[in-house]
Amino acid sequence: MMFRHVMQRTLSRLLVTNCWGRLSFSNNGLRGVIVLQNASKEVNCPRNLLNSEHISTSQITQRRCFWGVSVAFNQVDPERVRLAGPDRAAAEWILRNGGSVKWKDSPRKIEDYNLLPSTEFDKYKLEDIDLTATDVIGLGFQHLENLQFVKSVKLHGCRMIMNDALEHLHFVKDTLQELEISRCPMITEKGLEHLHVLKKLKKLVIYDLIEMKNFDDSISRLRQAMPWCEMNCDDPLSINPEDDK
Repeated sequence: MMFRHVMQRTLSRLLVTNCWGRLSFSNNGLRGVIVLQNASKEVNCPRNLLNSEHISTSQITQRRCFWGVSVAFNQVDPERVRLAGPDRAAAEWILRNGGSVKWKDSPRKIEDYNLLPSTEFDKYKLEDIDLTATDVIGLGFQHLENLQFVKSVKLHGCRMIMNDALEHLHFVKDTLQELEISRCPMITEKGLEHLHVLKKLKKLVIYDLIEMKNFDDSISRLRQAMPWCEMNCDDPLSINPEDDK
């Protein structure tokens, strides 16, 4: 029992940048060890994600994929950025993780990695980023550095992102006009503080952030800190059609 408590406390404060974890199980529960390699940034994990009373082998298997595969799919490759440019490298990151992008002056979104242009990378500049239902992590948002035309970012159903993802939005603070943060279960009140630097933001859609203890109070403070931004906190699925009559 003591070991399980120690493991939970350890798991709830993981070093996730450039790291991976390995856990093994016996019939009596946890008996493994966490292995962290090349870790450089400390973040907090919500307790409800790592509740030792409800943890299962299948869930841990999924989290092993998170610590290994997700890091590999999100880490910035400086050489790739140098050769292809920041917009192309960021587009590859987004599509590799199941998101979609829209280029500047283009009418359509691209969802298929194979439809990325094969030549003249410098001509294509990212304008819209949609990460709906992807497993991106905060580490990947470093791809936003040096993007100069991003106007819209959608973070909907991103179950793996934490507050550090929002911190990296400062890379596009001079161009970002529309932002959605919804159904992201690990975003907390602390993460919203990173939005204050988005001086060009015109519209913020934000709802269903279950880790926030006082959502209404947090939004009230956010409105005060960002009077230039229109905020919509209505969950489309919770709107009663009878209300429109």
